[in-house]
Amino acid sequence: MSSVTYDHVVKRYTSDLTVVKDFNVEIADKEFMVLVGPSGCGKSTALRLIAGLSAPTDGAIEWPSRSGGTRGDIGFVFQEPTLMPWATVA
Repeated sequence: MSSVTYDHVVKRYTSDLTVVKDFNVEIADKEFMVLVGPSGCGKSTALRLIAGLSAPTDGAIEWPSRSGGTRGDIGFVFQEPTLMPWATVA
């Protein structure tokens, strides 16, 4: 059973900037997966899509029916502090 499936996912920021194009992958339950590629190829964008921080322009990210079609528990660590760089712990 798959945990998540990217089905022809596209992420376009402007009409001339497509970051993820026709991305298809099925990640099995309990499978460990690594995205490898040069800077700017769309790795972080693909992770933002799976975490629900951004929506695909086209295509779909499908979750198994056993979880009600929702993401469930996902952990995500950014390479740089991008969530609220202006905020402090206090």
